[in-house]
Amino acid sequence: MKMPKPLKIALLLLGVYVLSVLMLRFGRNGMEWDRALLIGLVMAPVVLLWSHVRDRVDEGASTRGRRWRRRWQEKRQT
Repeated sequence: MKMPKPLKIALLLLGVYVLSVLMLRFGRNGMEWDRALLIGLVMAPVVLLWSHVRDRVDEGASTRGRRWRRRWQEKRQT
């Protein structure tokens, strides 16, 4: 089943929020529910943003690496 992109993002955001709140609440030095819910509210979008940035950087690095390798092989053959 294909889901629309906004729905995928919303479900992913909700999942990250729930997991972060549970980690904060039941971690080694667990915090109160109200504090965990508030920090999770800030943490979830930041985590998704950083994962998006990491994917973009990795994609760009692999593209640049392929381009460099192609030029290097061309120089080596001549």
